[in-house]
Amino acid sequence: MNLFFTFAAMNNECEIIHLSNGIRAVLQKTQSSVVYCGLTIGTGTANELADEQGIAHFIEHVLFKGTKKRSARDICYGLEHNGGELNAFTSRESTIVYSIVQNSQFEKALEIICDLVFNSTFPETELNREKGVIISEINSSKCNLSEVIYDKSMQLLFKGNAIGKPILGTIKSVKSFTADNVRTFVKRNYINRRIVLSVVGNIDTDKLNLLANKYLMKYNNDSDIVQCEKISEYKPFKKEFQSDSAQAFCIISNRAYNISDSRSTGLSLLTNMLGGPIFSSLLNLSLREQNGLVYDISSSYEAYTSSGVFQIYFETARKNLKKSIKLALAELENLRSGKINKSDLDYAKKRFIGQLVIQNENYEQRMIDNAKMLLMFDKIETIDIQKSKINALKSEDLYKIANDIFVENNLSFISYS
Repeated sequence: MNLFFTFAAMNNECEIIHLSNGIRAVLQKTQSSVVYCGLTIGTGTANELADEQGIAHFIEHVLFKGTKKRSARDICYGLEHNGGELNAFTSRESTIVYSIVQNSQFEKALEIICDLVFNSTFPETELNREKGVIISEINSSKCNLSEVIYDKSMQLLFKGNAIGKPILGTIKSVKSFTADNVRTFVKRNYINRRIVLSVVGNIDTDKLNLLANKYLMKYNNDSDIVQCEKISEYKPFKKEFQSDSAQAFCIISNRAYNISDSRSTGLSLLTNMLGGPIFSSLLNLSLREQNGLVYDISSSYEAYTSSGVFQIYFETARKNLKKSIKLALAELENLRSGKINKSDLDYAKKRFIGQLVIQNENYEQRMIDNAKMLLMFDKIETIDIQKSKINALKSEDLYKIANDIFVENNLSFISYS
């Protein structure tokens, strides 16, 4: 028997279906003629063993290389003849296979996605061919210093842990993968309780329930979940690397709160104030508008199951690197040295909530976020709940968080210049 739960998400309802085999489905209804649907598997780089570096991403690629009933060519053309899209991506804690199609193509899209995830055959010839594609992707990333510095920063922040290693893996590791390696990783990690079907579109609940049973109940991997390794102790670092670029690239970072920590909302607001996607962010005003040192500067906070990362990233002329770091640190110190006044805090909350409301209209992102919340919390946190959490924040809450995360002696610095 399937269980239904309903949550309000803006003006749309989220219906959650718990299938009897452990797989869950979530539907957010819209009035659009386009439907977004995807299978999210709660496994990624963080779940790789020492000899599997990059295999989660490799599998995301080779899922498209043939199933028991489809060739790679059949998969390629499966939805495109009607303008549909079939794609996938891998993160540190998840793998997502998804489609964007007209409503009339929903069942076909779901059937193809399930065929890829549950019935891929991983033919060696196709695997060997795809290795070349990924090696090319690795080589391309090495030419992009913004990617190089991010990967290096993550490796140092989580030294020795899989979660900090590059998602693409290494040329050596990719070359070593076999079909048996792939099947072993899938068997260990593609577990029913880690799988969520997320749908955003004008789809009837009964129809989704019928199709979910039709295509998902066939899969019965109820293996025990293997927990990720314990995160290593954090030690702040300062690393300077030489490059041939005319620009200097810099990341200032610190370990931060995991996704379940109640302080994550406060840190998200502070991060948005510092360097969110807005001209009026503190870092942009200081380093760009007032001093003309950077074209682009941003801050980010990524929360994972067992940890999190706060980062400030910017590019500047080599001669301006030290001054840019000094100004960035000054903004962090300002947030640590005094409580934010009520008018500034109210403005920051209003701005942040507005961004969330606008983002909520991005249906592709809603599909991804709904699946992530269901995997992490077994429920959907509506935007109204997010609003209430933000509005409940007080200046003393942000003051405590700033003095926890922004202490200079606990920050790490990495630059390429």
